[in-house]
Amino acid sequence: MSADTVAGVDWAGGAWLAVVFDGGDEPAARLEPDLGALWREGEFDRVLVDVPIGLPDDPETLAAREVVDSAARSAAERPSSVFPVPSRGACEAAAAGADYETVSDRNRADLDKGLSRQSYHIAPAVGEVDAFLREDESAREAVMEAHPEVCFRGLAGRPLDHSKTGAPGVGERLAALDGHLDHPSAALGRICRDLFDAAGDGGGTEGAAIDAADATVDDAVDALGLAVVARRSADELRFLPGDDRERRDAEGVPMRMAYWSPEPLA
Repeated sequence: MSADTVAGVDWAGGAWLAVVFDGGDEPAARLEPDLGALWREGEFDRVLVDVPIGLPDDPETLAAREVVDSAARSAAERPSSVFPVPSRGACEAAAAGADYETVSDRNRADLDKGLSRQSYHIAPAVGEVDAFLREDESAREAVMEAHPEVCFRGLAGRPLDHSKTGAPGVGERLAALDGHLDHPSAALGRICRDLFDAAGDGGGTEGAAIDAADATVDDAVDALGLAVVARRSADELRFLPGDDRERRDAEGVPMRMAYWSPEPLA
């Protein structure tokens, strides 16, 4: 396993939950108000984040984006876990505080389709990451989209049977980490203890108001899974769709999902 500094990042109730491996086998959990702050404060070789990266602006770029999402649904074998990606304009409107109807109307104007409420609720976070990557070209190759269900499918070597929201599903995902991480259960326990400590002192970075109590166990499991995949060397990572590393949106941001598996998943 590489000795790089890497992170797996999940959106957790209004903040970014990052599980960081800094060259060793012991993970540490951090909560950050925005992904750019995490990137600027560390010297990361790779960051895998569970949020769409590479956004559509019109029906043509939507078709390119849907190739990525279709591959993820097939690879994860859990189609409902991959939700439709909002347009860049819709994400910008959501990040500015627009209501659901306004954001959905903007998505329809851009992509000829409305927006689900699930997609609306994640749209501000999607827009934040998009703005960060458009501003910081140096981060575009190191900060990669990854889907936890795809990553755990690859690590397990088989489809998952249980939802991550239940105890059997958490156990199944920890079992998937066996052989890829020493003592996965202890690692998850450490992450939860870090979050407990953050909840006790108010959480956050540099005085930011972040409520660590909003983070759930499945947020922690997802971030840990992404971090374990991020520990793979850059040349070991695979990408959906079909290891296409050149697919980009209109702003030059990569459209791809990173994962690891002994064999390609799609």
